[in-house]
Amino acid sequence: MDQRVKDFHLGKIHIPAKLWWPHTHGSQPLYIAQVKFRSSNYESCASTTFGIRTVSSETGAASKSFTLKINGHPIYLAGGNWITTDQFLRFSNSYQRYYDELTLLANAGFNSVRVWGGGITETQQFYHAADKVGMLVYQEFWMTGDNNGRFAGEYDWPTDHVSYTKNVRDVVRRLRNHPSLAFWGGGNELYPTDKSPSKDIQTQIERYIKLFDGTRPFVKSSMTEVGDTFDPNEALCPKDGPYGILREESFFDRNAGLTSPLLSLEEIARNVSIHDIKDKHAPGRNIGFQAEIGSVSYPEMESLKRFLSRDALQSFPRCGVTSCHEVNHEFAYWHWLPFMDGSGLDRICEIRYPPLHNLTDGAQMSSVDDYTWAAQFVQYNQYHALVQGYSHRIFDWHSGFYIWKINSGAPTFRGSLYDWFLATNGGYWGARTGLSGGSPVRLVFNQRNWTLHLVNTLPKTFFGAVITWSAHSLNGTSVGGDTVEIPGRIQSNRATHLEYSIPWIQQSEPPLAMSDLQRQHNILLYRLEFSYQEESGATIYETRNDYFLTNPSDEDQYHRQSRFALLGAYRKVVPRVRLDVDCTADDETMDIECNIFHPQKETVAIMTRFSLLLDPSMDDGSDNRILPTYYSQNYLTLLPRESSSLLVKTTKELKKTWTCLPDGYVGVGTSKRGGFFLMISVDGWNVEQKTVLIRCNSGTIV
Repeated sequence: MDQRVKDFHLGKIHIPAKLWWPHTHGSQPLYIAQVKFRSSNYESCASTTFGIRTVSSETGAASKSFTLKINGHPIYLAGGNWITTDQFLRFSNSYQRYYDELTLLANAGFNSVRVWGGGITETQQFYHAADKVGMLVYQEFWMTGDNNGRFAGEYDWPTDHVSYTKNVRDVVRRLRNHPSLAFWGGGNELYPTDKSPSKDIQTQIERYIKLFDGTRPFVKSSMTEVGDTFDPNEALCPKDGPYGILREESFFDRNAGLTSPLLSLEEIARNVSIHDIKDKHAPGRNIGFQAEIGSVSYPEMESLKRFLSRDALQSFPRCGVTSCHEVNHEFAYWHWLPFMDGSGLDRICEIRYPPLHNLTDGAQMSSVDDYTWAAQFVQYNQYHALVQGYSHRIFDWHSGFYIWKINSGAPTFRGSLYDWFLATNGGYWGARTGLSGGSPVRLVFNQRNWTLHLVNTLPKTFFGAVITWSAHSLNGTSVGGDTVEIPGRIQSNRATHLEYSIPWIQQSEPPLAMSDLQRQHNILLYRLEFSYQEESGATIYETRNDYFLTNPSDEDQYHRQSRFALLGAYRKVVPRVRLDVDCTADDETMDIECNIFHPQKETVAIMTRFSLLLDPSMDDGSDNRILPTYYSQNYLTLLPRESSSLLVKTTKELKKTWTCLPDGYVGVGTSKRGGFFLMISVDGWNVEQKTVLIRCNSGTIV
């Protein structure tokens, strides 16, 4: 039997199709190609799903870094490092799990993930989900400088070059039809690129990509080395990191948390100064594309109870701890990270009440609940500032960034915006707010100099921008504000830097009369709202951003360590805020809409959290949250007498079991009164906890 492979040319095929885009820029139409082969005694059929789009890259003229282009337009990549969905690959064949996780990321506003070279090639199910969601993927091959000669191991690893390159060939052929696959990478932090990977492997990688793909960019390494020899055609960046907590204003500096210009390790060893660098704007002296930048991570209390013992929870970290070796062994085992920044401030204990000025006295937050809520507040601020800092000069300083890391392959504290149970944390909602949920046009507040920037990631212009900002004390009193109309157009694919700065409003008296809280501890809620117009003249209301800010002139260590103590007082001393919440499920979509009202005349409701629960009346101590759940907003701050609304969605599979019980409320799989009701839980930093039944719109939910 003749088993030779032959080419069959089908000629030109005309398809009335639409272009595939990442979800931040357009829709994701997918098509199916089916090929049948028939002979006299044999028939075979194969099919594949595909999308139509072009992909290319260039070195940005200003950022001097790798810039991805889809359908001819530059795409600012806001993404994260993906370290597979489970450490034991238990979900490797689960399209639903991949779809759930990528939908969480898209809901936050991210449009790309980097499949890290220290892990695996992701599965067909992962790529099918990415195609559907509209998530661009940077897929690295399976090498990392951690064990490939740079930091450990040998440069000629792996030992079996033939098997390795055959796997490269098979992966390229297997994944090439997925529109979500944007570009290939040789591996993680490989350097020097003439040694790692070895020349024969590098030659074969490039050969197979050209032979079996030929459409996608390829970069040899995620990160090489700082210096004048850095080549942006070979690597995304000359340096990555840092990975710990930073002061929020630092994210708006060039090379956040690092020097500007960058110095190599060899230059640092020789005591070279940044002033000695001749070309401070060379590609190897600044990070134009950040492959890894991270901060702290800490799950919500319900998730902590699923992997920490009661004894561990009661032994939560004390103030001023700088190492995981100084905390309870369970916290250390699950890779807890300190909340200490580089200046020696404990960011959690900044919120402690009574105020803390000395980290050496062994002080602690009042309870693990207080500690966990403070961790959510700190994470929110960190990732809010991170995504805005890396966005405020798009295609000028930066062409993209990947957070290290964005998901969690196991229950852990280390680097993720949602945990292994698919529950989000404060960092997730800070990132989502900072990215305006993926809106291509958004407002950025520069926390370094308090200026404003309009970011437009689309290839078209807008106009009629109106910015309204207001400042409020924590008791809800308005203390200042302004409305700014921006003349001219919001230019495409760039950030417009406004000649406007927001002032600190100095109050004559602190908003809460407490003898031990001095005026310098005052905190103001700054709210920024933004709208703009399409060419048709239709006004688009953009999401708002809330910032809890202190007087930027109070920079000494004594004041900074206790600068958020007033927040702690509003949790510990002031009566909790009671919110009115009413929730209804739509008959057809089964989506839940909640209307929220803050009925009190004073006190801001800070970081109000919503959770979808299954019958908390049957609480046996287990986690009864329904996960994953997608919220239109969360960790919400409300002023007195303010209203808001919330849309709650979950997976179709979960909603199949929902029904309208005789009482007129939504339940799961039963008509018995008092059992298996769905509820919305409401709590927050200073919000009284309550649960709300979900009313049926009418009849039975189908």
